[in-house]
Amino acid sequence: MTEILEGAQRGLLTHALFGQSLTVHLKNYHESTYNSLITIVQDLAATANSQQARCGLLVGFSPQLWGKWNNRSIPISDKVLNGTDQFMNTHGDVLLYLKTHDHKTAERLLEEPKRRLDGLAKDIDCVVMGKRQDSRIMGGRYHDGITNPNDPVSLQEDILINGDYKGSSFAFTQRFLFDWGAITSNTLDSQNQIVGRRTDGSILSQHSIRGHIHRANVRDSNGDQRKMLRQALPFGKVNHYSGREQGIMFVALCNEQQRFEDILQNLLGERKDDPADQLMQMVSGVGGSYWYVPAAKELGVSPAQASDGLYEHPHWKVSSPNGYLFYNFQDYLHAMGEGRYKEGDAPSPRLLSLIARTFNHWRDGWVHTEHFPRLPHLAGSEAKSKEMEAIPVPTRKAMANFETLTNLLSAPDSKVAQKGELLRIFPKELIVGVVPDFTYGRGKEVMPYLSKDEGFNFWLKKQLNEFSSMGHIIPDLDHLVRNGLGNMITDMEKRLDKDASHATFYNSAITSLKGIQGYLRNWATVADNSAAQAREHNQADDADNMADVSDRLRRLVDQTPQSFQDAVQLLYSFHCCLHLVGELTSIGRLDQILWPFLEKNPIPTDRAQEIIDCLFVKIGEDAFINRALIHDYITCGTGSINGGFGNFSQGGGINQWGQQITIGGYKAADGEPQDGSNPVSMLFLKSARRIPVNAPSVSLRVNKHTPADLIEEAAKALLSGGAQPCLFNDDKICKALLDSGVRNDHVGIKWSRDYAADGCFEPMMAGATEFAFNNVMPLLALEQTINEGATYGAAGSEHLRGLKVSFRSPLARSIESFEELQKIFLEQLRWLTIQCYDYLLDHYGNLADVCPSPLLSTVIDGCIEKGRDLTDGGARFHMLAPLFVGASNTIDSLYAIWKLVYDDESACTTLDELLLCLINDWGFGMIEPYQDLLLAATEADQNADRYKELRTAALALPKWGNGAADPVLQKIGADFMDSIVEIGKSVIREPHPALAPKLETIRKKYGQDFEFVVTIGTGTFEGYTGVGAACGASADGRRKGMPVASDTSPAPSPQDLPPQPAFRNIYGVMKSYRQDAVEYGIADAAPVDLNIPEDFPLEDLQQFIKDYAAGWVGGNLITLTCADLQTLQAASKDPEKYGLVRVRMGGWSEFYSTAFPAHQDHHQRRLTVAPGRPDAKGYEVRNGDF
Repeated sequence: MTEILEGAQRGLLTHALFGQSLTVHLKNYHESTYNSLITIVQDLAATANSQQARCGLLVGFSPQLWGKWNNRSIPISDKVLNGTDQFMNTHGDVLLYLKTHDHKTAERLLEEPKRRLDGLAKDIDCVVMGKRQDSRIMGGRYHDGITNPNDPVSLQEDILINGDYKGSSFAFTQRFLFDWGAITSNTLDSQNQIVGRRTDGSILSQHSIRGHIHRANVRDSNGDQRKMLRQALPFGKVNHYSGREQGIMFVALCNEQQRFEDILQNLLGERKDDPADQLMQMVSGVGGSYWYVPAAKELGVSPAQASDGLYEHPHWKVSSPNGYLFYNFQDYLHAMGEGRYKEGDAPSPRLLSLIARTFNHWRDGWVHTEHFPRLPHLAGSEAKSKEMEAIPVPTRKAMANFETLTNLLSAPDSKVAQKGELLRIFPKELIVGVVPDFTYGRGKEVMPYLSKDEGFNFWLKKQLNEFSSMGHIIPDLDHLVRNGLGNMITDMEKRLDKDASHATFYNSAITSLKGIQGYLRNWATVADNSAAQAREHNQADDADNMADVSDRLRRLVDQTPQSFQDAVQLLYSFHCCLHLVGELTSIGRLDQILWPFLEKNPIPTDRAQEIIDCLFVKIGEDAFINRALIHDYITCGTGSINGGFGNFSQGGGINQWGQQITIGGYKAADGEPQDGSNPVSMLFLKSARRIPVNAPSVSLRVNKHTPADLIEEAAKALLSGGAQPCLFNDDKICKALLDSGVRNDHVGIKWSRDYAADGCFEPMMAGATEFAFNNVMPLLALEQTINEGATYGAAGSEHLRGLKVSFRSPLARSIESFEELQKIFLEQLRWLTIQCYDYLLDHYGNLADVCPSPLLSTVIDGCIEKGRDLTDGGARFHMLAPLFVGASNTIDSLYAIWKLVYDDESACTTLDELLLCLINDWGFGMIEPYQDLLLAATEADQNADRYKELRTAALALPKWGNGAADPVLQKIGADFMDSIVEIGKSVIREPHPALAPKLETIRKKYGQDFEFVVTIGTGTFEGYTGVGAACGASADGRRKGMPVASDTSPAPSPQDLPPQPAFRNIYGVMKSYRQDAVEYGIADAAPVDLNIPEDFPLEDLQQFIKDYAAGWVGGNLITLTCADLQTLQAASKDPEKYGLVRVRMGGWSEFYSTAFPAHQDHHQRRLTVAPGRPDAKGYEVRNGDF
């Protein structure tokens, strides 16, 4: 790849500060003129290169003239340039652009060449140029060239030509004059809108579509921004004022001349008299042209050196001192492309090229947005949909799957696929296909197949529709790659012949798999087209690669994968297809799935790493980085995780596809445990460390047998940001899953060891589990406890004391002891838990006759064997998870009530007064009828001040999970965790009378051996803001409506106060989680989401993970986000400059810049842990191997 860069003229890379531009019109085009000209160029280039200070010469020629002199055809398009008064094509034969460090040097170096040129030229147009050292222009307001692709990767992707003349380029020049009257007539804010940036260089995320940065960007056929290298310099002064440049000599380069025309057209828009780009109304072009910039070899001048002359704009020159975490695209590409990466194992040139393209795709999100089109009805129109009612819904769903996969969203000529950017392909890709930009937060588009009447009835009875499939489970992709599509179809055809009673299911499954076969054939054609284009551009290696890809795709239509790359391609294609039909699934234990292929047919490690790196890029390439331009596709019915629909939190899931990959952990086998880590596990960790995507989210299962090198690599990956990987403790999770069955042999040891993370983090038996969850809100149970069965978040003039939702508990003033309060609280919590299960059982199986999953069912163990759809009880395991969200805040609130009301040593109020305090939001929201607004302001203020005083006392109390050693706090926490596990299991295992008949009804339908796996959880995922919004103020000091802690994490500091990170010993923090209920009772996993500083010593982090793997540290799931508070605060102000900073949302990793302010504020206030060492006491290893 570097041979392209090193084929360029050395002066092309020189950073321009001062210089002169000479546009030469020759007297004639004789061979002697050519020879004399080349000699002048070579001499001047050598002189410039010899200067002590950095100088360089860029030389361009009229494309027609250079073609004539070198017997070549260099076609160009100049229709736009010639067709408007906004620009002027003054042509020219030769362009000499000398860049120097000051004016005098340029004048001195050009003195003799100008004299020599006088004999050859009939005219020389010379422009003397120069700019400030800080690169600001337009009166010093704006950075110039801030997004220039100066890194070696982008230069070779977007600026320099590959092929026979490696390192050549095209240039465009235009001398623009500034209209200072027009410029200064605009306010400063208006000027920022016109440019699209603030004066500090930060982007305006909601800039005008007539802003310059919007109009100056064009996209290629893949929907990606394509760049040009600006090397413009201001010239002249207006009335001798340095702050008023006369204009700017615009010089830009790129590797496709048509790109200049496209950009100029975009600047102009449709009306020649009113340029779309408002900046164009303030400048006028008075001269310039298009140029061919020969490669150094063509000119006989010194070539560029890959390590020489690369300029990184100071705006982007920010990165973490730890050497692993990168803050922005530009700095990443410079470091990786220039060989400055700390570990010395940067992604290969192929990967850096693909990553640069991905960054361009993301970057486009700052200026463009494309809404995915709605898909047509299966019947062709809604009017005809009535005619299809006689066809079974599963059959219609399969028909929709087939049409979606084979035609609408993959056919090379499909307008829908093109508009949805689903045919993006690059000839360097080893793995091809596109995951659509459907996410849990933004929604999806699927093909409707219900009639209007059916749609209404399903909405009325169930609030479900064709969009209701959720995915959010783990497909058995091992079954896919071991058997291949052809054998899977044959197997189902045989089953169909033997058992016609399940014909609808088998036929729908077969039709859906044939849709994937059509998808593979289409992508083979797409790859063929890419190969042909590569050959046209003399890119033989790329053409051969695409031919190989095409051949592979055609083989995989029917044949079983044979090679490592075969297996990766097939599982990725299947993954794409699941998402295309609305099943947003995770990916599973890929190291276990892929290792047999690599073991059987070894390939060099570097090649295997390239394949996995390519997979990472493909999975993460469609991320959104600008929340201002997102589109909401959610319907009433989209994504039902529990058989019904409710408006769940969306804002935190903008980039959540559910694309989890699990590696490491025990092998799926009975008997003595054996760690299943293998060389593929390491490949995934290295990808996670080196490729800054938010998806896939990598989960690493660790245990006492996990190899040290894997743990050491995991620590490096964590320091690169994004909480990759999250850390499961096998010995705890496996036992918890084993105990989640109705009896010991329900799940079994083998299956409990074969778990993976689903769409967020929930561990479930991989490829064999259906899943539903529902929230239980302990904070609301506590509100109901002290407020007579009502929640007080809605208290006020409408609902008086609040929403009445449960049994009427005693008056607050009559609750005489903390023990009595706890007893009432647990009864309120029990009621909410029963209500949770009641909803799940009532809605079980609802999707089967509305939105079945015939495609996903083909890769879920049990479905094919039973002939039942996943949504109709087909899976081997049926998992229910009651999620007790807001656990930490509840524990802290119970403790605060003890300390403020009942503790003889610290009590300062009554429960009655505390209730009033909370209803009035700690004095920040004084409301009727609890505060008469007709009272004098002084009296109202006195009450508010009293409540604020109580809040100060509450906030000063120690908090659970913060490393506090207070025995009462720890006991309250332990009792609470014991209680949610006991209640969560007992009310369904020894079914409450309200639940028993519903369980029996389910057994009658699905068989008397039907049982649920029950996994108690505490996961908020991204919903910590939504959960908090539903709750009133809580006794721990949290304000009304403010977020709760994520998952089982320590509560964040108050959202309404400045963030003040407390650096707690990481071992001390985890002591709170050292209890059986957390580690073995919460089988849905109890994530502890912590922040670590960017300078957390690598060796200390590695040792901590080893201690955690060995069982010395509490908890069964830990996530560690590496980011300093200062980094997060800077990213909030300049999201583009910190576009690669990623954080753990509670269930996955997200780009911090994409998160809404409430989430950003939450992350700034999460607990930050510091290195430490465990105390001997309390850290004994328990329970040994599982």
